[in-house]
Amino acid sequence: MNRAKSGESAVFYRNPRDEYPMLVRAAGCRLWDDRGVELIDLTSGISGAALIGQGNEIVAQAMVDQISRISYAHTTGATTPAQEELALRLAALAPNGVNKVMFCSGGSEANEIALRITRQFHLARGEPKRWKVIGLHPSYHGATVGALSMTGRWEINRDYEPYLFGARKVIAPVSYRGPYRDLSPDEVVTRAADALDSAIESEGPETVAAFVAEPVSLSTGMSVPPPGYWSRVREICDRHGVIFIADEVLSGMGRTGKFLALDHAGVTADITTLAKGLGGGYVPLGAALIRDSVAEAIGAENRRMAEVHTYSGSAQSCAVGLAILGIIESDGLVAAAASKGELLGSLLQHHLADLPWVGDIRGLGLFQGIEYVTDRDTARAFEASVDLPGSLTDAMWQRGFLSRTMHHSSALVGDVTTMAPALIIDQPDLEDAVCALRESINEVGPSWSKA
Repeated sequence: MNRAKSGESAVFYRNPRDEYPMLVRAAGCRLWDDRGVELIDLTSGISGAALIGQGNEIVAQAMVDQISRISYAHTTGATTPAQEELALRLAALAPNGVNKVMFCSGGSEANEIALRITRQFHLARGEPKRWKVIGLHPSYHGATVGALSMTGRWEINRDYEPYLFGARKVIAPVSYRGPYRDLSPDEVVTRAADALDSAIESEGPETVAAFVAEPVSLSTGMSVPPPGYWSRVREICDRHGVIFIADEVLSGMGRTGKFLALDHAGVTADITTLAKGLGGGYVPLGAALIRDSVAEAIGAENRRMAEVHTYSGSAQSCAVGLAILGIIESDGLVAAAASKGELLGSLLQHHLADLPWVGDIRGLGLFQGIEYVTDRDTARAFEASVDLPGSLTDAMWQRGFLSRTMHHSSALVGDVTTMAPALIIDQPDLEDAVCALRESINEVGPSWSKA
């Protein structure tokens, strides 16, 4: 693998001692490095953003056309047709009763906006004591201070703890490992939902503003909560007057086979945050979808939200978002994610389930996770010192695939490979990818056991 060495670059990399591959070209689901090596991308641009693939000419033309009309106007004092139309299109795709949209530049901002909308809602209703936030552990909601405060991953936010507000965390409904292991789905629902209920009660319901959660989370290794969990969450939030924020930055925009992952459960959040796939890896773009009851309460009191970032609702970004939505709809990519996701799940089970290091396979649509263990009976995870992600990523690269495997420093989640390709990926590539993953695991797996 050809890599750029951080010591020879002026870039201050996120991991200063790491080396980075030099990717120079992309088309669809394929990438090329600076030596001409071709890779099939199983990560949608590593972060999951490149939802419709790269190099799409329709998107490029939409960007050029918008710039030729109007390139910029700050949304504190003006709006544009692109922003207005994209809001209407998103509202039409959202669940019933969700008809307002606020735009921003990405997922962290979207979750911060959700916090501010929540605060304005409670102030509008005359409940200024409501400010506390409850989230899940593990979880990830972004890199800004507010989003990081809501994040339930100690290995990420511990260094910044002095800057963060104290959002309470309850254990996510992960049943492969941890306190919910070996429980029936109904028992997991009851205990996990009761944990949220108890947290709200112990904090004082009159002080709790919001509950924030990812319907399917990278941080839980794509663990999918049992049926009935989100309905219980909705009921608990309603009973206590708590805003339910669904972070669909990764899981939204059709990734799971429905427009929103919560659509699988038939549950509507008060605020839903989108990003990544909304901008498709072409532009920074995020959004908060706001339930009518929330928007109307704020509007009735004419509470103003002056905290707007420079590129919130950018005409260029919104024009790209419109083009991406158009491609998703015209090409039937949400339905494709459902059918391809079913195929991917079957392939993973068929080719990987018998391997001694594969503990669990789970996910929704084209958002699947494979967790590795030292012992399948106990679900014991590998130590970080094994560097399972590094060895497996390199083995997949040698076979022509860009993949993503992460080590989670959590008692609930260990090493997980995330399969999150663009929705346009074809069946032969999926089949080849799973076969390559099996070969790679068989190649490097023995070294994990010896480490």
